[in-house]
Amino acid sequence: MPANEKYLSSSGQRFLKITAGILGGFFVTIFFHNALGTLMEEKGGLIITSAYTSFLLWALLMVIAFLSKNGWKVWGLYLLLSIVFCTVIFLNK
Repeated sequence: MPANEKYLSSSGQRFLKITAGILGGFFVTIFFHNALGTLMEEKGGLIITSAYTSFLLWALLMVIAFLSKNGWKVWGLYLLLSIVFCTVIFLNK
C-alpha cells in the first residue's frame, strides 16, 4: 500500500531535513559539549561521558529534524543553538 501523498515532504524539504539532521545536529552536539567543557573545572569526566552523550544527543537531534514539517525552521533552530553555545565558549575563555 503506497504512502499518502499529503504526508510526504517535497524533495527540497527532504534535503533540508537530512542536512539539518546530520550536519546541524553534529555541530550543535559538538558546540554543546565544548560549552560544557568551558563551564566545568573538572574535565576528565566530561571527556569520558561525552563519547556516549554526544551520540545520544546527535541521534535525538536527527529525530527532531526528521519529525519536523519545515526544514528551514530546524536549520534556524540549530543555527541559533550553535550561536548560543559558541557565545558561551567565547565568553568563558
